[in-house]
Amino acid sequence: MRFNLVFFLVLPFVLIAFFAGSYLVRWIAVLIAGVILLAFILEETELPYIPRRRESKREKRTDVERLADIIKMAKKGTVARQIISDTVLEIYEVLEENREKAVERTREVFGSSYQGGNFLENLENALKIVEEDVNENRRGPRKGK
Repeated sequence: MRFNLVFFLVLPFVLIAFFAGSYLVRWIAVLIAGVILLAFILEETELPYIPRRRESKREKRTDVERLADIIKMAKKGTVARQIISDTVLEIYEVLEENREKAVERTREVFGSSYQGGNFLENLENALKIVEEDVNENRRGPRKGK
């Protein structure tokens, strides 16, 4: 039934393409017939559904897992240590009014912490200082301000 419908739709344009005297009219008729046939073919074609591969999708890690990886890398490398100090700098930028004070306080905290010894113990001491500063800021401004 569908084929007969397409045949009747395309037949007049095919006849015009064969019997028309003008070259331009013939090509326009061929183009219209071609568009009708292409539309019919695309409508009737069933494309199979191909599911996406889920193998390459990685599970999302939490911030704690990422931070643990950065701390593990900081034992050996300076880039990870810089990431940790930048994070602490962001904390002090929230606490302080200006950036220079935050940078100065971060240097105070990390300046003596990374000078030899066990890295994890030094990091723990630095984080205790940061925690004290945060708690002190919650209670009220520091006396040194």
